[in-house]
Amino acid sequence: MHPPLARPGTPAAPSAGEQMPPPAPLAPGPGPAPATSPAVVAAALARHLAGHGITGVYTAATIKVAVISVTTGLTIWTDGRQLWCTHDGTRHTWPATDTTAAAAEITAIARL
Repeated sequence: MHPPLARPGTPAAPSAGEQMPPPAPLAPGPGPAPATSPAVVAAALARHLAGHGITGVYTAATIKVAVISVTTGLTIWTDGRQLWCTHDGTRHTWPATDTTAAAAEITAIARL
């Protein structure tokens, strides 16, 4: 038996034992990269804070936002794109992609 003939514009099915090549990769979509999960960002920040000696950190997350309770009076929020808080009337923000640097600055704020 012969493999089926291809119709114009349609490739023929491979014969037995022959593999089809993989499809071409999709082009990247427009716009910014998707946010990391808020829960993942919160967990990473908590780990970095522990590395700075800040322990007893509580985190809670939903699909859209996470909250990181650092100390009494210092609560950090994240949407997976950025971290933010307001402390003593000053708003602080950090990119969620750099939880290492954010933890260092949050540690300094926590120790004020």
